[in-house]
Amino acid sequence: MIDDDRGTVESIVNGNIEDFALLVGKYQLRIINLCMKYTKNYHDAEEVAQESFIRAYKSLPNFRFDSKFYSWLHRIAVNCSLNYINSKEKTKEKETITENTGLNDTRASDDNPVDYYDLEELSNKMNKVFESLSSELKDVVIMSDIEGLSYEEISHKIDIPIGTVRSRLHRARELMVKVIKENI
Repeated sequence: MIDDDRGTVESIVNGNIEDFALLVGKYQLRIINLCMKYTKNYHDAEEVAQESFIRAYKSLPNFRFDSKFYSWLHRIAVNCSLNYINSKEKTKEKETITENTGLNDTRASDDNPVDYYDLEELSNKMNKVFESLSSELKDVVIMSDIEGLSYEEISHKIDIPIGTVRSRLHRARELMVKVIKENI
């Protein structure tokens, strides 16, 4: 199995830890979107995605290239998401309502809620744009950006030339980038 990330992973394992930023940059949005399916909340999805990348980094020396790196990272993110949901459910079970509820909350945050609202709003707009794409464009985006298939694999899977795969992906991404630019 060919893994486009093999060189980067080997470089990181050999001590070039700054190369891990390349993998984070490449897969961050996909992993956040995956986590969002489980957490149903952008802030929680970011937190779980971060935990997923930390676990992946710590376990990288054990990665054996039996599968693509993204498939392995995807599985870690799913496990982290499930762990997060389970721990959240346990926390809910333990919570009791008292007259001091909320007074002892020592969590502090410098985060601006408006930023999260803006990101969630942008995410909703992106979903609408994605849903408005033709099924041909949508299928190619899913296979490439979510399933991690190569252009060649997509070409074989839906029986179209690689050039058509590239042009459909380009067209779909162009539409989505337009929405991002309009909202930044």
